[in-house]
Amino acid sequence: MSCHAPILSVVLSCSLVFSLGTSVIAAPPSVNYLTPAGGQVGQKVEVSVDKTLGTQPVSVWTSQPGLKIEIPEKPAKGKEKQFTVEITAEAKPGLYWLRFHNAEGASEIRPFLVGTLPEVTGAEPNEDLEHAQKIEQTAVTVNGVLAKAGDVDIYQVKLKQGQTLIASQVANEQLGSPMDGVLQLLNHRGTVLKQMDDTLWFDPRIVFTAPEEGTYYIRTFAFPADPNSTIRFAGAASYIYRLTLTTGPFVDHSLPLAWHPSTAQPVTLDGWNLSDKLKTLMPAVSDLSQDALLSAPELGNNLTIPLSTTPVVLETKETQSEAGQQLTVPATVTGKVAAAQEIDVYRFTAKKGEKLTFKVDSHKLGYPLDPFVKLFDAKGKLLKEIDDPRRNYFDAALDYTIPADGEYRLQVTDRFEHGGFRYVYLLSILPTEADFSLQAANEQYTLTAGDKPLEIDVTIDRQSPRFSDDIEVSIAGLPEGVTCEPVVSKVKDKGGKSVKLKLEAKKDVTFQGPLVIQGTSVKDKSQQHTATAVIKGISPKRNTARPKPDLELPYLWLTIKKK
Repeated sequence: MSCHAPILSVVLSCSLVFSLGTSVIAAPPSVNYLTPAGGQVGQKVEVSVDKTLGTQPVSVWTSQPGLKIEIPEKPAKGKEKQFTVEITAEAKPGLYWLRFHNAEGASEIRPFLVGTLPEVTGAEPNEDLEHAQKIEQTAVTVNGVLAKAGDVDIYQVKLKQGQTLIASQVANEQLGSPMDGVLQLLNHRGTVLKQMDDTLWFDPRIVFTAPEEGTYYIRTFAFPADPNSTIRFAGAASYIYRLTLTTGPFVDHSLPLAWHPSTAQPVTLDGWNLSDKLKTLMPAVSDLSQDALLSAPELGNNLTIPLSTTPVVLETKETQSEAGQQLTVPATVTGKVAAAQEIDVYRFTAKKGEKLTFKVDSHKLGYPLDPFVKLFDAKGKLLKEIDDPRRNYFDAALDYTIPADGEYRLQVTDRFEHGGFRYVYLLSILPTEADFSLQAANEQYTLTAGDKPLEIDVTIDRQSPRFSDDIEVSIAGLPEGVTCEPVVSKVKDKGGKSVKLKLEAKKDVTFQGPLVIQGTSVKDKSQQHTATAVIKGISPKRNTARPKPDLELPYLWLTIKKK
């Protein structure tokens, strides 16, 4: 049985109430990862969990509709960890989150990817050219695993002269695999023609145009994402990956990089092997979503782009002139540092006392530009240099009060003077607005009915410029018999940095479902945010020069059990 929650405000509609059993061996689900970790639209997939599905009956919550999940109540011997996922024809490609739950509790939330291409399973042995797994299709997604230390997987493809192959691996970034993957492309002699490690964070992608017809090989191996003292290739059962191999259309980025629905205009796709039909695409936006989806059955991948609060314009050739491209504030612009040492120039007028927020995003969108920004006044005086606003954050951001009426110029370049096809960025110049966010200490909680209250610590981040209003923190959609008094985070009380919610349930209440913790500005009810929590056991922080922050999601969970 499965249920989904496309809109946070109504996720509680898929809560299930259970009559708790008394068996001493009853256990909640506990899931480390799924294999395979995805499937194709319109297909049915047999999936296994690492660890346990728990005591039957077991149900599944999903973050959006499109998946029909069946878990047998009486599985055959040896198949106790298996279930079936039917991906409907209406399912949208992309990332889904799954949480398994029964009367005893719930599992950790885990990812499942839906794609458009046919899927195959990596077959061992395939560690050398002689035993390389043959890929007969021109477009396919391989579900593989580097199952042990020293493991290497190799796939064989045939290319015609001039054909462009995209080999794109998804592992650490979306699946949370603890691997730093490497891809190599070899010719029939075993010579490495191309190697790539970090394209999207630790996930590699190779784009290769065949100089001659023949057989080519794609080899993958990995190092631990969190480095240790070992010097050999790493591997474990958790080193799962999805490797797309295609000579068909594949998208890298869109122009613009963000979309404003009021424009009702398609965006331009930039990538490889794109037909005229796929040069532009209309984004799809779901209710209350903060992103727009770019997908098509012919595409070998999909792309999500953020929604903008203002229409997004494209850079023009004027950015290469001394005067620069004229902007009207508020402004959101998509640009590209197309060549090494390129500097893009923009100009705008502003009035004394205006508080503006300047942002240049690239790194967090998955692109390699390390933005370096300079702000000048009309006389050419350098007012501010904008680089990394804080440690391990590589996009540029600045809150600034305009000192005088007049024209200002903004320069955007790469911090290390790099440039190229993927060095795209999203520049925004907007009125500064105070905001806040909420973080819960855990992603799931258990309350014993009729027992002592459950205390939930919630941290409030009053972002710069400091959000100075009081914030009411509450839980939405609690079932009958369950109470939690709202708590107000007051600025004057130690800065209003945290609150403690106390949740109580009457003696006979049982419940399983999403937990929605909301913070609402006392003065402006439209300013409301849902609490997120760090997802444990996936995408950990890395002890590297560029660590990635822990994954945080708004999909919290509550279990209420009898004594």
